[in-house]
Amino acid sequence: MAQQKNYSEEKIKLSRRNFVKFGGAMVVASALRPPTWLRQDQSDEIPMVKNYRILGRTGFQVSDISIGTTRVREAEVIRYAFDCGVNYVDTAEGYGNGRAEELIGEALKHIDRKKIFITTKLGISEDETNDSIKQRFYKCLDRLKSDYADALYMHGSRSIKMLNHAGFHTAIKELKAEGKVKYCGVSNHGPRGDGESMAQILCAAAEDGRFDLMLIVYNFMNKDESEKIVAACKKYNVGATAMKTSPGMLMVESFDPDNLSQQQQEYIDRIMSRGTAKERALERLKNRLQSQQESYEKSRPFVEKYGVKTMDELQNKSIQWVISNPDMHTACISFRSFDMIDRIVPLSGTKLSTADQQFLEEFKYVFNNQYCRHGCNQCANQCPYGVPVSTIMRYAYYYQLQNNEKLAMSKYYHLKQQNAVHCFGCEAPCTTACPYGVNVPAQLATAHSMLTLV
Repeated sequence: MAQQKNYSEEKIKLSRRNFVKFGGAMVVASALRPPTWLRQDQSDEIPMVKNYRILGRTGFQVSDISIGTTRVREAEVIRYAFDCGVNYVDTAEGYGNGRAEELIGEALKHIDRKKIFITTKLGISEDETNDSIKQRFYKCLDRLKSDYADALYMHGSRSIKMLNHAGFHTAIKELKAEGKVKYCGVSNHGPRGDGESMAQILCAAAEDGRFDLMLIVYNFMNKDESEKIVAACKKYNVGATAMKTSPGMLMVESFDPDNLSQQQQEYIDRIMSRGTAKERALERLKNRLQSQQESYEKSRPFVEKYGVKTMDELQNKSIQWVISNPDMHTACISFRSFDMIDRIVPLSGTKLSTADQQFLEEFKYVFNNQYCRHGCNQCANQCPYGVPVSTIMRYAYYYQLQNNEKLAMSKYYHLKQQNAVHCFGCEAPCTTACPYGVNVPAQLATAHSMLTLV
């Protein structure tokens, strides 16, 4: 207590930025409290969560804004989010190879464990046993510095069949008996290539009865698929949590045959290396980029009406759209900084204005064919090479929208021969299969150039 008194007398003022800068030296002292106590300047008020919802059958009162940890690099960011009223933390064994869990463990030294809901996730292989699942989970707890997790998720279940994984459910049953886990959850991004859709898998999970929570892709441009899942969660009293709350789009470059971009030149070179004449290669590239010019012309009235909206503005409105649905219990946001928390937490409990609703509707109309929907796989069975279009575009989302280049490139590398290199010489039957008119080959060419080193 003496240490606290000394700090108070000296009126040490730590801004949110300085808290990160000096956190390594100061938070070691167990007497120190979270940032609100350290910030003596009362005029610098922190934002606070204003709305809490019952998280399905768990009964937990969850903040409508929660924290995802794919991009967290400082334990103090987690502490600050909690200080602002955020009480739900989503993580996974695979986030930073366990580093995200370690950061949560560091933050928990200064947080009342009973007041925060922590979920972690394990990717499960078909032949994995309940013992191996439990051993991996125990390591998660070690990193979390916690005796238990509120929920253990099956991470990215790719099929309805996987929902019935005997080893996973046996492990959950035993871990619950040990007091190590309270609830069972499942997440899904859709299939890798051809297969069951996100809605098919997660609606089946809701009906199954063994899954108490789920994490789904949910944003204003993806609602046709996702709202089926939200309705199933409501029907079966399953906790619904949202990820990828903002649409991610790759803007394809315009075409000038006399001034090709580096990416376009790579495209031409790849096609020519397979025996195609340069004139034919240029014609093919022109045809694939033609829709981009049409999209540009279509967007001009929108831009003139609303001005140029930044990605931060779009993200804010997108999150408001998500939390405006009372049946979506919380939006998991990948906070990476204090500033981002300051920007997004004030959205808690707010509603979209009529003007903002109109903005999103017009945005959806104008940029409809620029966004490859997460979880959609309607073009997959048209690809002669089995390229997982939605999966690759999700990796591009990680790279460009989440600034998570290393993760995105690593995941893309592990696709091996299933990557988008096939698209450079393909006649693209996928183009007519997309219900949203996405220029699939052009988008995949952009993603390939982005996600490869050479």
